[in-house]
Amino acid sequence: MFEYAGAIHIHSHCSDGSGSLKTIVKAARRAGAHFIVISDHNNMKIKRERRSAWSDDVLVIVGEEISPRYNHYLALGIQDEIPPNQESAQANIDAVASQGGVGFISHPFATHKAQPTCKRLDKLLGLDVTVYPWDDLDVEGFDGIEVWQYMYDWVKHVNTFNAVTHAIAPGRFITGPDHRALAMWDAVNLKRKVVGIGTLDAHAKPRVLGMFKACSYRYLFSTIRTHILLPKELTGDAEEDEAEVIASLRYGSCFIANDSLADASGFGFQIRSGGFRYQMGDECPLYNNAELFVVLPRDGEIRILCNGLLIFSREGGSLCMPISHAGNYRIEARLNGRPWIYSNMIYVV
Repeated sequence: MFEYAGAIHIHSHCSDGSGSLKTIVKAARRAGAHFIVISDHNNMKIKRERRSAWSDDVLVIVGEEISPRYNHYLALGIQDEIPPNQESAQANIDAVASQGGVGFISHPFATHKAQPTCKRLDKLLGLDVTVYPWDDLDVEGFDGIEVWQYMYDWVKHVNTFNAVTHAIAPGRFITGPDHRALAMWDAVNLKRKVVGIGTLDAHAKPRVLGMFKACSYRYLFSTIRTHILLPKELTGDAEEDEAEVIASLRYGSCFIANDSLADASGFGFQIRSGGFRYQMGDECPLYNNAELFVVLPRDGEIRILCNGLLIFSREGGSLCMPISHAGNYRIEARLNGRPWIYSNMIYVV
């Protein structure tokens, strides 16, 4: 399998981000991202101007963040912009599906716990943050969920009193996916396959007094990335390669990693059953000799979950264990006690 790491959910100056495409691509190349997904609010202006493209050894994919007041939806693989339906999240999901696109619920449990005593000062300093949670949990047909998003993880506790430390050492305040997002992901997968991805919501906007960028594009593109696994190398043909990346994200042949802790390239998760090997996103028949294999790029805590429940954990760089029960298996890995890797699921039936 060929592995590529991508930075997903990026805003340019075509909506409320600070950077041009040239600036964003330069930052991605310096951060070592193989592909990026630009998802401006309610427009695909960059796609209209140049469509898919390889630029400076970075594959540029343009989607859209469909952005009503609540219930933002990240759409990839669509050709036409989708105006947000303010009344119906389901209508937005259906509109993406009608174009053959793939869609992800964005920042489903976004929160910002501001201090009531300093709201005016927060506003003066540019720290008054508006969050956009997903509040319609009865929708159907979405393809995936943003399980871990960097900026919403970072911003949830920022305020006037801790802004400097948040800006100087943002990685210290990254605590991992919201437990509610993980629970939602596990619960929906009991009914049907739903893919989890890691994203950024990168804007790189000046914050403190309109002058200081707390999280630059360059910095963010080296943090939470989604690693995809492909059966063949990307070809250099932008349209063909975009289709391969989107197909991998749709299928779930991918995992989430905070690469700022350590590069997660080389992470492996397989189940071998009946003489065949099954990867993330696969449905795997259960035979008597079924075994689960995990390999980490460096030693850490390996956690095995089935149907959302932790069933085994150990420290080390690899693990092999027999499995005897059907269920949705996924892996979490922690490095020095901090969240690092979250795999997609293998569905044992």
